[in-house]
Amino acid sequence: MNLSKKIIIILSLIIIASITAYSLFFPFKQFTEQKKEAYIIIQDMVGRNVNLSSNIQKVVTTVPDTLRLVVMLNATDKIVGITSYVDMGYANKMEDILAHPELLNSSIARIGAAAEINIEKIAEIKPDVVLLYAPYSYLADQIEQKAKVPVVCVSAGDSPQEFYKALRLVAKILGKEEQAEKIIAYFEAKIQDVNNRIPKNQSAPKVYLADWAYRYGVGWTTSQYWPLDITGAINVAKEVEKRFNTTYFEVSKEQIIQWNPDIIFIHGYKGRTSVEAIINDPALQSIKAVRDRKVYGVFGPYIGYDPKTWIIDMYHIAKIIYPDNFKDIDIIKIGEDVFKFFYGDNGPLVFHQVLINRGIYLSSELDFSKK
Repeated sequence: MNLSKKIIIILSLIIIASITAYSLFFPFKQFTEQKKEAYIIIQDMVGRNVNLSSNIQKVVTTVPDTLRLVVMLNATDKIVGITSYVDMGYANKMEDILAHPELLNSSIARIGAAAEINIEKIAEIKPDVVLLYAPYSYLADQIEQKAKVPVVCVSAGDSPQEFYKALRLVAKILGKEEQAEKIIAYFEAKIQDVNNRIPKNQSAPKVYLADWAYRYGVGWTTSQYWPLDITGAINVAKEVEKRFNTTYFEVSKEQIIQWNPDIIFIHGYKGRTSVEAIINDPALQSIKAVRDRKVYGVFGPYIGYDPKTWIIDMYHIAKIIYPDNFKDIDIIKIGEDVFKFFYGDNGPLVFHQVLINRGIYLSSELDFSKK
């Protein structure tokens, strides 16, 4: 065999070997690249790095706070587990359940309430991710280890900035980034509208938040409520925040008398009786807000903060404080519009149901309580 033929044979063998090797390697390369793309690493709101599927289909939410984020992002169909609060008398007062009654179907697992998480149930339904309320982050590793599912700690927080951060995080997990930005733009437009209306040359009134959150009594207050803070009003409780080392605490009637607030807002679901108790309390008659009967209600938090009702409270508080600048604002219409944005055409009806079922008191004209 001459040299040229040998060279041709050798080259042919090299080409065949190369083609064979490539055909074997290319599918493997594609597979490994697909595997790389199949997972994402996110950092949750307590700084934990979590490996997640890039195609989340099954989600467990542990409290209404995390449920709200998923529902806002139009990902209700991905929910396979929700808080047991829905079976504890809260279902008809929770806006997401009223808007999406299918969440009460038996196919949706109940996974416990607050920090009492049913890890065995989570392991049984095998979700792609558990959205754990960030204040309970100490449970995250335990759930991951026992249920063998990834856990992301998240909370809507108590300000728009924290809410936006949480919304964007959950949107990234669920592939709903566009919806998140649409919601944030909506919020920013409402905030800007209120900011533009608030007079810049008017002295701010002193305000006290009474009968706040889940305990009863005029002394239970908070030093921080964003819809009040944005109006520029003075929350009188802020001055003692450091003493209590928390934003939620109880003060004496003597302290309230000393502050002498111009306006008092109660936690609205306590109803008309809470307002009457303050106005008729002999010990409080020297307070300007009581003398002037300027005691009103706001939505406040309800099993966590609800950013939707922040918008309503922001307009309502601002209208009470600066009535001339908000003459054209109908608070019920604001609520209807907000709920329509989030829940579609059924939104206004859901808003009305929330007002009635929670027994909300906003003012003597806007009293939905039966108390």
